[in-house]
Amino acid sequence: MGTIETADLAIIGGGIAGLSLAFHLARAGQGGIVLLDREDQPGTYASGHNAAVARSLTGRDEHTALTVEGRRRLAEAGLMTAGGGFLVSVERGPLDTFEAEAARHGVEIHRGIGIPLPGLRAAEHLAIPGDGVIDAAGLLQACIEGARAGGADLRFGCGVSAIRPTQDGFDLDTDRGPLHVKTLAIAAGAWAGELGRQAGSQIAYTPLRRSLVWSGAAHPQRDPWAWWVDRPFYLRPESGGVLMCPCEEVAVPLPPRGRQPDTDPAVLEGLFASLRELAPDLADRPITRTWAGLRTFAPDRRFVIGWDPWNPRLFWSAGLGGHGMTSGLAVGQLAADCYQRKTTAGPLDPARFKD
Repeated sequence: MGTIETADLAIIGGGIAGLSLAFHLARAGQGGIVLLDREDQPGTYASGHNAAVARSLTGRDEHTALTVEGRRRLAEAGLMTAGGGFLVSVERGPLDTFEAEAARHGVEIHRGIGIPLPGLRAAEHLAIPGDGVIDAAGLLQACIEGARAGGADLRFGCGVSAIRPTQDGFDLDTDRGPLHVKTLAIAAGAWAGELGRQAGSQIAYTPLRRSLVWSGAAHPQRDPWAWWVDRPFYLRPESGGVLMCPCEEVAVPLPPRGRQPDTDPAVLEGLFASLRELAPDLADRPITRTWAGLRTFAPDRRFVIGWDPWNPRLFWSAGLGGHGMTSGLAVGQLAADCYQRKTTAGPLDPARFKD
């Protein structure tokens, strides 16, 4: 019988949560890191199939603290285009809470009547000049390069078929053979709940499908994005056309290896209803492409960052919902600090699920 490979820490998940954690831990001098992802490319699921919107105001202070810091670091690294964003509402009033949130977190905003983009309908808007669009591929690659420079072993195309808790860690069955680790970090997005159960945790996660629709018909605007806070809809310019999201949240089966979630033609009905009300000039544009991504939530819809309350060798960076790309660098830093210093992430700490 051959020798079983060992490591100090295995991180499962090659999207922004796992890669940012690996990068920040490696940069802090943590050795013995192995990152595992079943797909050949980083960010195959949620991190690579989203609208790449840098949105700082989330509606939750504990998340906004991280998106604001994440946005700052993205801008500093040249990984976003600060073309601005508009939070808008059909009714008067829903933007009050976001204006107060901006004040608490030092986010520059400008409030006004209507929306200063032609063809769009809203009662009022918050212009957020520091928001914009993220270079998602560049962000993932920067984390990969930083993690590898710090000595982390990143293994794409290497799935985990089984996890068995032991007295001194975990035994993993991987595509490259058995691996024994002292600690395990789950940063696997939609697969977090499934993997967590094998690792002995009781935290439930719900992956939900959210679709994106792109029309390649010429769109006159270059910047910024517009997001309705009282309707299920947002849009932004993309590649000369317009990228639109009907913001549906539908539970779907997890896709097999190498495949994305299936799209649903019924999603277009909701999209066109939103367009007729909010952007009638776009309602007759041809749909060029539709695809689906996954957004994963814990039961209270807060991020889950820190040590598991059931297995003290299990660590979490999961449940980032739709804010992972904007907050990713800040989440990775917070998670790395919690991991190394054995500190908690306050309202984001997994211990809340056992109280």
